[in-house]
Amino acid sequence: MKQAERKLEEKKARAMEKMENEIAKAHRKAEERRASAESIRGTKTARVLEVANLMKVVGRAPVKSFF
Repeated sequence: MKQAERKLEEKKARAMEKMENEIAKAHRKAEERRASAESIRGTKTARVLEVANLMKVVGRAPVKSFF
């Protein structure tokens, strides 16, 4: 009986570890996606600021859209 209980506990521990690993993998993937989105947002912001500065220098809106 003790051996069966021990095997059951080991199986339960392996299942918990597997589930925790899957959760950690999901968290890493979400963090990567957040970082990617932040990078894209930063790039777009930089481009908008560049166009805004160009408009200030020239004094009018650009003829061709840069977006």
